[in-house]
Amino acid sequence: MAEILRRIEVPIGITIICTLLQILPYYFNIPPLLAVSDLFRRWMLLVARWATFVGAVTLMIVHSKNIQQQKKGWPLSIIVIGSIFLLMLPGLPLPEMGLGTKNAFFDYLFTYVYSPLGSTMYSIIAFFITSAAYRAFRARSVEAFLVLFAGILMIAKNAPIMTFLWPPFVPIGNWIYDVPNMATMRAVIIGAAFGAIALAVRTLMGSERGYLRGGREE
Repeated sequence: MAEILRRIEVPIGITIICTLLQILPYYFNIPPLLAVSDLFRRWMLLVARWATFVGAVTLMIVHSKNIQQQKKGWPLSIIVIGSIFLLMLPGLPLPEMGLGTKNAFFDYLFTYVYSPLGSTMYSIIAFFITSAAYRAFRARSVEAFLVLFAGILMIAKNAPIMTFLWPPFVPIGNWIYDVPNMATMRAVIIGAAFGAIALAVRTLMGSERGYLRGGREE
């Protein structure tokens, strides 16, 4: 029995069954099939929630080892573990004890601590985007010059002082966004869709085994 469960065909077969149970209800109105598909979607939500819990436990184990072995940066691990408990305990679903997402202390932490930190992390990305734009906008070829020129027009279109000095920046920027940009984005989306379909077909045929221990059969 153990040898059968270790065969690589078993997870491939499970993947095929789960995939078909989600695809077929879109094309065939079969009530039992719809019920099974809905049940599998609920299972998926449960698995996702448990995966989040396992991730939190794993994070705590890793940082606990860092503290125990006093690895480089171990004081930061104390902050991580303390932050986990600080947010987790007030948010426990125990309303009879005054805990839960409606708890005032939990709401305060989420609104005035977690949300500003999230905004800060996203704002840091702006510096990386600026650095990438600087490298991409160096006009070393005709294509790079076109990118640079279009970027300058879009920046001018979104800068109030530039549109005040020369109003045509607005229709020019709108045309760039609605025509060349939209056409390029549609081409990218169509290409990505074909790639996803090809990957799905390879997975269903058992040819794509990268998610199974690197594709090696033991």
